[in-house]
Amino acid sequence: MPDLDGLSTSELYKRFDQPREVPIQRVDGKPGEPHAPPHAIYPMALSIPADEVHDPEIIISDKRTSFIVPQTPSPTLCTPALYSPPEDFFNEPITHSTAADIWTLGVNLYEVLGERPLFETFAWDGDDIIAEMINSLGQPPTRWWNSWVKRSEFFEEDGSWVADFRRISTPVFGRLHQRLWDMGRGETEQTCEWDVAGGELRALEDLLRAMMTFEPPGRPTADQLLRYEYMVKWAFPAWERQKMQESTHPADKEH
Repeated sequence: MPDLDGLSTSELYKRFDQPREVPIQRVDGKPGEPHAPPHAIYPMALSIPADEVHDPEIIISDKRTSFIVPQTPSPTLCTPALYSPPEDFFNEPITHSTAADIWTLGVNLYEVLGERPLFETFAWDGDDIIAEMINSLGQPPTRWWNSWVKRSEFFEEDGSWVADFRRISTPVFGRLHQRLWDMGRGETEQTCEWDVAGGELRALEDLLRAMMTFEPPGRPTADQLLRYEYMVKWAFPAWERQKMQESTHPADKEH
């Protein structure tokens, strides 16, 4: 990030855009009370495109409690809500603890590649996150769909979004496939950054869908993931090229 203290107000706005005022309106259409603020201001977005970041350092931190798998049949997850697997939201025993890790890894992988969270919600509300899971990945198992107390606030019986949406934050409507196109910053094979013709986009979607399968037993193991097409044809070759570049041009890493 740049040294924000060294930027003037005009330079700050030029780089990160002007603050946006949004009028505040009551859901019922009535005029606001005198003490209510007339507008809100969106927070300034300080995100920087990945190709403009110099010497990035990716830090992978542990988001849960360590345990011995054979001796802990149902561990308590300490994973932040945005990265928790769906079985945890529906209070099911974590009988497939490594499968829970695979889900969390898939959510993180999308965020690293896409430069934004997969499930974008207001204040990490659990019901919003469940809705975003379904929004992105499709219909969940029937037992979860039927037991979800606040389902009617998001979906009709047939799975379509409710027409009169009244929650604080309206979800981003988009399936995983569309979000991957957005991640590739293009709508056509010519403008997308992925090797669409070669199958990279499809292979990545297959990988993420497998990792974020709703039913825990259906998720692949870490060993199986390493043999997926995306890993073999694109991830590993890119890693090898990066290692070759670092060994050939060590000075580039220093600068």
